[in-house]
Amino acid sequence: MKVRYPFSLLLITVLIFSCKPRKTENLEEMARRSSHPEAALVKTIKLEPSTFFHELISNGKAWSSKKAVVPFKVNGIIKEIYIQNGKKVNAGDLLAVIDDFEYKTRLTQAQQGLEKAEINFKDDLLSNFSTIDTTGLSHAKIKISRIRSGLNDAITSLSVAEYNFNNTRIYTPLTGVVANLDAMQWNPSQNYKNLCTVIFDEIMEVEFPVIESEYSFISKGMPVGIIPFINDSTLISGRITQINPLVDENGMVKVRAEFQNNGRLIDGMNVKIVIKKPVPLRLVVPKEALVIRQGKDVIFVRQDSLAIWKYVTVEFENSTSLSIKEGLTTGDLVIISGNINLAHETTVREK
Repeated sequence: MKVRYPFSLLLITVLIFSCKPRKTENLEEMARRSSHPEAALVKTIKLEPSTFFHELISNGKAWSSKKAVVPFKVNGIIKEIYIQNGKKVNAGDLLAVIDDFEYKTRLTQAQQGLEKAEINFKDDLLSNFSTIDTTGLSHAKIKISRIRSGLNDAITSLSVAEYNFNNTRIYTPLTGVVANLDAMQWNPSQNYKNLCTVIFDEIMEVEFPVIESEYSFISKGMPVGIIPFINDSTLISGRITQINPLVDENGMVKVRAEFQNNGRLIDGMNVKIVIKKPVPLRLVVPKEALVIRQGKDVIFVRQDSLAIWKYVTVEFENSTSLSIKEGLTTGDLVIISGNINLAHETTVREK
C-alpha cells in the first residue's frame, strides 16, 4: 500500500503537467481565429443620381369603354339564336331571328295599300284638277289630294311594316363579346327584356378615388399602372382621361383612366391603380438597403473590405425605393443585400 500511493500521486502530477501545453495551444488558436473573422457576403450598387417616382395607390373597377344593349324591337317566336355568352362577334353579324311570317304578310299588305293609294291620288287629281301632272299645281292642292287618296297614310304604313319586318333579324351594332344572353330558342321574345349585351372590351376604363390632398398630384394624361386583383404580377399601362372637379362628402375625387385590355380583364373586375410621378436627380436606393440601428435609419456602404454604417435622412418613399436626402454621396457603394446582421466596420466581400 505504501508503494502504490506515491506511484499514484506521481502519475496524477505527470498527467496535470502534460495537459497544460495543449490548453495553451488551444487558446492561442482561438485568439488567432478571432483576429481574422470570416468576411460577410454582400451585394452593392454604385449610387448615382436618378429619377425617383412618387407613388399614389388606389382601388377601382374596370369596365368596357363601349357596350350596346341589343333589344327585341318586335314581338314573336325566337326562331334562331346564333350566339352564346362569351362569343366574339363583329359589327353587323346576325345574332338572332324572329319568326317573320306575320311581319312579311303585313309588309306585302302595306305595299299593296301604297299601290292602291297612288292610283286614288291620280284619280283625285284628274277629277278635281283635270290633270295628273302636279308640276303646275299649288302645294295646298297637292296636299289635299294626298290626304283624300290616303297616299300619306299608305306611305306611313309601309314604313312601319318595313321597320318591323327588318327587325325580325337582329344584328350587332358593334364588335365585341356577348354577355347577359338569357333568351332561348322557340320562346316568345316578349318574355325577355333584351336579347343580350355586346361589350367592346379591347379598350377599357377604370374609375378610382383619390383623397382631396392628392388632387394636385394628378393631372390629365398622366400615365397609370393597372394591376388586376386576380394576378398581381401583371401591370397594364394606361393614362388618365378624366378628373371630376368635385370633392364628395367623403373627401374623395373621382378619376378615370383608359387602358388597352390584355385579354384577361372583364367588365366589372376589381383592379389596383398605381400612379407614378417622376422626381429627377435624386439618390435612390432599394428599400432593402435600409436597416434600423439604435432606433435610427442606417444604410451600410462598402469601403474597401469594410462595411461602414451611415445615418441617413429619407426624403421620399414608394413601394420599392427610397430617396435619400442626407447621409450618402454620389459614388457610394451601397450594400443592398446581406446587411441584416452587419455592424460598423464588419469585414465584407462582394458576392
